[in-house]
Amino acid sequence: MEEVDLVNASGRVLAEDVVALYDYPPFDRSEVDGYAVLSSDVAGVDEERPAVLRAVGSVGIGEVPKFSLSSGECAEVSTGSILPRGADAVVPVEYTKRVGDLVYVYRPVAPGENVAQAGSDVLAGDVLLTRGTVLGPVELALLASSGIARVRVYRRVRVGIVSIGDELVEPGRGLELGKVFDTNSYYLYSSVRELGAEPVLYGIVGDDEVALERVLRRALEECDIVITSGGTSAGVGDVTYRVVERLSGGVLLFHGLKVRPGKPTFAAVAGGKLIVGLPGFPLSQMMIFNVLVRPILARLLGYTEPRTTVRATLAERVLGYLGVTRLVPVVLRRGPGGYVAYPLSYRSGSTSVLQVADGFVRVEGSVPFIEEGAEVEVFRLHTKWLADLVAIGSHDYLLSEVFRELSRSFTVKYVPVGSLAGLEAVAKGVADLGGVHVLDAESGEYNVPVVRKLGYGDRVALIAGYTREVGLAIARGNPKGIKGLRDLLREDVVFVNRTRYSGIRVLVDTYLERLAQELGITFEELTRRIRGYYTEARTHSGVALSVLSGRADVGVTLRYVAVRYGLDFIPLASERFDIAVNIQSLKKREVKLLIDYLRSDNFKKLVERFPGYRLAERTGELVVI
Repeated sequence: MEEVDLVNASGRVLAEDVVALYDYPPFDRSEVDGYAVLSSDVAGVDEERPAVLRAVGSVGIGEVPKFSLSSGECAEVSTGSILPRGADAVVPVEYTKRVGDLVYVYRPVAPGENVAQAGSDVLAGDVLLTRGTVLGPVELALLASSGIARVRVYRRVRVGIVSIGDELVEPGRGLELGKVFDTNSYYLYSSVRELGAEPVLYGIVGDDEVALERVLRRALEECDIVITSGGTSAGVGDVTYRVVERLSGGVLLFHGLKVRPGKPTFAAVAGGKLIVGLPGFPLSQMMIFNVLVRPILARLLGYTEPRTTVRATLAERVLGYLGVTRLVPVVLRRGPGGYVAYPLSYRSGSTSVLQVADGFVRVEGSVPFIEEGAEVEVFRLHTKWLADLVAIGSHDYLLSEVFRELSRSFTVKYVPVGSLAGLEAVAKGVADLGGVHVLDAESGEYNVPVVRKLGYGDRVALIAGYTREVGLAIARGNPKGIKGLRDLLREDVVFVNRTRYSGIRVLVDTYLERLAQELGITFEELTRRIRGYYTEARTHSGVALSVLSGRADVGVTLRYVAVRYGLDFIPLASERFDIAVNIQSLKKREVKLLIDYLRSDNFKKLVERFPGYRLAERTGELVVI
């Protein structure tokens, strides 16, 4: 523990109860500008029968009155003035009229009306704040109001942070093939600081035992706890646990958790200091930090509530891993009956999921699954307010820009999961809206027939959007001489596909089914002959990067993306991109603002900046299914 003054106490945690030194308010004071009176003198008055009192003085703020009031007298007071002796109420000035020394009062007041009595808020000796309270603006003001200048708080815990791995590069430097930027240091630094601890960055250390031992020894000398990320697996190249084993005298508290993601986590005590080794993948280290490390730091810092959790209804079924606890990131939103948690698909190396996840749920190792509709505990990953609008559906560059334009008016949580998965989320009410571009093979129309066939017509409407040109993205100069989809059957051509349930995947499969019919073979036979058909890119940019890097020769994406990445483009179709919206969400202010923007001249100008995009005939109009 340590004692600090109020100026340096913000964000700290009280180490002991704090008792008020003075009453607050310290005297009877007026709450309005007006006249201090004896309430009995103005009983029963009105505009036709005012009381007439004689003003015997005035009391300014900070002045001590040197007179007292008797019946028939009053005194002019300001908001915050001490009441003179004898007065028990204050008449607001707007209900009075002064003529010389006489004051006409046109409204009665009850005893104590418009008066803050001494000690009415706090009495000397009362417990103002209890141990474990986090000191913020309100708490500091309360302490100051009682004359308290210094408080005893828990000492800030110094936390050393070390990122480990030859593959890591500091942000701001060039990125070579096989390297990745160090993201974990910055997540851990910010998280530790947010808790009120003192983070100390020790930078990146390669997979070198000598260098790592030197850095860890220094961190242990200078800090109370050391957190590492990366190098926690038992592979040949992961040296962290071997170094820590030496520093701890050959004893690890544990190495490996029955948790996914986050299995290779370890912990040890060296020189009386705790070392925790987190996984290197960003999502894994983030969730293990919140499950394991945050509660430890919170207790050391004096928090009475080490974790923030909320109860929520699960929007979709989630599977577990028998014998292993599974951590599943979720998006939270407020529903009519409380919170709803929407599970996110992810890979443990993902960073994009960090931006959209509000928390995570635990599926214990003894549980094969948690059913949709079950109540679950959600561990919050941040303290930010939930978004005003939740958009779950197909990813689109123009829609992303629209949300950025509207972000001055409200906040949006945008989760790209594909058109079909987005439609389901919108229909369930998990999302307010989501982009959709699904071709109905039978009618040749987009979106409306699909919503009807899925049975969502009573829950989902469509906001008419725009069109996007879709086609084959190929390397500049078309070195493979690709002319169309038939070339995907060539042995020397490698294709990169889009994820199942995405609108582009539906379009690709529709075209390939037609090609299979033309060739007189089954769809399965055709796709088996396409090299890379089962290689999936999650985004349009993922397709472009696969072609740009040479991992694939061709993929289906937008003209806008091909232009953006300097690729050649062979047009296939002009698809319709609409916005599916939950019927109940149509009442929301944010949805109305979105519709207004889509109808505006500003949106028309925005579309002109996106190659391959065109306005539809009814852009911004509501289509009720």
